[in-house]
Amino acid sequence: MKMTQKELSHLIFLSEVVLTGKKKSLMDETLQCLLYIVKSVEEVELPDTVVDQIECLMAMIESDLRDENERMQEIRGHLDWKQKRKRNPPDLDRL
Repeated sequence: MKMTQKELSHLIFLSEVVLTGKKKSLMDETLQCLLYIVKSVEEVELPDTVVDQIECLMAMIESDLRDENERMQEIRGHLDWKQKRKRNPPDLDRL
């Protein structure tokens, strides 16, 4: 099945409405539609300005995900440390 330019333009319009209107409840569906399209193409010709914007957004996403992952590792490490301490309390008699 092929999507017409009219259908793609409508999807662009809906995506912009969701993004600019901050309709977070529809963000998953919008991303899913765009993901299906991106997965279906092997290569796409884009203007340099668009590629620059995409690269900037990708760098921001990667950075945020890395930061979140590091924070989750810190939290898990802290929780693991507390759990080990509860299981093996220090022997106060030896102090």
